[in-house]
Amino acid sequence: MRCFDTHFNRWDSTRAAAILAVLLGTPSVLFAAEEEPAAPVYGLDTVVVTATRTHLAEKKVPMSTTVVSSDDMRKTGVYNVRDALKTVPGLNVLEAGMTGNMVSIRGMGTASTLILVDGRRMAGEDSGSTMNVYELNRINVDEVDRIEVIRGAGAAVYGSDAMGGVINIITKKDKPAGGYIGTRTGSREKSVYGGLSTGRVGKLDMNVNYNLTDVRESNSDGDSNMFGPKRYFDVNGTWHFTEDSGLAFGASFLKEQSREYTAGDPSASSAAARYDMTEWFDNNRSDCYLKYFGRDAKNDYEFQTYYNRLGKESRKRIPQAWQDFDHVKYGTLVVEGKNTYRPDTHHALTYGLEYRHQEVAGTRLADGAEKVRQERYLGMTKDYSSADLSSYAGYLQDEWQITPKLFFVPGIRWDHHSSFGAEFSPRAGLTYELSRNARVKTNYGYGYRAPSVFELYSHMDRNMGRMQVQVWGNKDLQAEESRNFDIGVEAERGKAAGKLTYFHNKIDNLINARFVGRFGRAVRYLYYNIDKASMDGVEAEFSYRFGKHWDLNANYTYLDARDKATDEQLEGHARNTATAALTWTDAGKAPWTATLYTTLYDRFKNGEDQYYTWSTTNFVLGKDINRQLHVYAGVDNLFNKTFGEDDDYSIYGRTWRAGLEYRF
Repeated sequence: MRCFDTHFNRWDSTRAAAILAVLLGTPSVLFAAEEEPAAPVYGLDTVVVTATRTHLAEKKVPMSTTVVSSDDMRKTGVYNVRDALKTVPGLNVLEAGMTGNMVSIRGMGTASTLILVDGRRMAGEDSGSTMNVYELNRINVDEVDRIEVIRGAGAAVYGSDAMGGVINIITKKDKPAGGYIGTRTGSREKSVYGGLSTGRVGKLDMNVNYNLTDVRESNSDGDSNMFGPKRYFDVNGTWHFTEDSGLAFGASFLKEQSREYTAGDPSASSAAARYDMTEWFDNNRSDCYLKYFGRDAKNDYEFQTYYNRLGKESRKRIPQAWQDFDHVKYGTLVVEGKNTYRPDTHHALTYGLEYRHQEVAGTRLADGAEKVRQERYLGMTKDYSSADLSSYAGYLQDEWQITPKLFFVPGIRWDHHSSFGAEFSPRAGLTYELSRNARVKTNYGYGYRAPSVFELYSHMDRNMGRMQVQVWGNKDLQAEESRNFDIGVEAERGKAAGKLTYFHNKIDNLINARFVGRFGRAVRYLYYNIDKASMDGVEAEFSYRFGKHWDLNANYTYLDARDKATDEQLEGHARNTATAALTWTDAGKAPWTATLYTTLYDRFKNGEDQYYTWSTTNFVLGKDINRQLHVYAGVDNLFNKTFGEDDDYSIYGRTWRAGLEYRF
């Protein structure tokens, strides 16, 4: 496992040392607002860490927040993290054909969502169309303790890429001695997984986890999904210096080996496009981190460094000959430090510094970047070059309890990027308690997304299915900028809880790929800044516990996402999305549980300016055999909703899943 690649040892150690040195020194509209006992079944006392980078009760956090717990995931028998997030309001994780999925919060686009694992960025694809598309399927869902989804600008504390919001996948830690082993199977994939934990042995605790998955082939008219094995392994631990300080460390490795079939078109003008084509994908990602943490009466601090690397190799063949290949690697190195200082009971000041270095090298940059050379593979030759970006940043935030009912969170971050210069990102959020069980929340903030290495320097020339696609970068790109506002009311009364939120987002300098023209069989695109977009919408959530046996959860999102130049609806989004879930349990010591949930998508616009409306219904039944053994089975898309051959959109038909897990 190459954790700290020597190619990345050129980062500025002076800036990194400076970071450490400085820090080491340093609602009645829903319910009547009367006093009623809170309903703990809805997790109102849940503590979240992503919204403010501090531990704060969810009902106090001004930002729109949803938490998906490991218990939620266990009840529905999820395959992966994407599966766990598909009922979150305001979040679009619809699958993109058979090759990945969207990750769009409040219509802001897949590239505008920052995905973190325990607060760390992960190296991944960085074009506007592929960023985050595969990420949620690469994370070992069996390790996940909870997922925190923050909707709204997160740039004031996280910097670039968090214009739409943040998804922070938080893994299980401080586990007792023991382990688990499980298997799941179904129409789409099968896997075995497990792990061991030492518990605290002296000052050390250690955890080891693995997941071996095989994605099954799914074929439609000769075109297939990306299928094949995925292997995941990780080890992590903590050395406790005292009860209030320690050193956390860990490393992980992921290997994906996939294939994809594309049927030939006998009528194609290009000879290569007339034949059936097979493409192989070999991806490897390694990640390692080291974090020192501690706290005292007034401070809660941490300093960490991490590095992760994704290497991708692909090759494509028709029966007669090899057609194309691609080699690329992405790397991210981060050094950061943070402290939360509580001078009194009314303030909590959080401040930090961060240095980040990214590098991309490969054939997709061709001769568009630096250090151009020839890459030869299977008798083919392509140009290969590399480029890197660096940034350093500082941020400051205050959690200010102005009055017993009024809580105010202002913050600002300054980033300097090597590609376009400096950027300020302010944000302010406010929570006002109408009563103990009702509150109003509002936020206003600026966000931005720096152009990626690919968008700046790409010179991609690639056979993709039946056509040849060329994508040219643009070194003059500016950062995307956004302004985000939301206001909402939330309340609880007896067995019921609800939220209602209005949001407005505006984006300038939107980066898009403009069609340049056709050059023989090739179609060429160029990245540019031109588009402006706006998103207005409403999110509504409602929960009700009928008794100890039945629960109802429902949410609805209205989204009006428009291109400001044309006033047309943005593609890849539905105007209306709604989910309703009914859960039953027999409430026994080894309970049966059953969940039936339906999701509706109305006026979804695809890339061909076509609109679709559909719904799917899913059912999962689970049983705790005893305290150690859990089994489940379920059916997705129960009524087998599909689209016809003439439609330019597709979803999976009826699929089934089953699994069991034993803990010891």
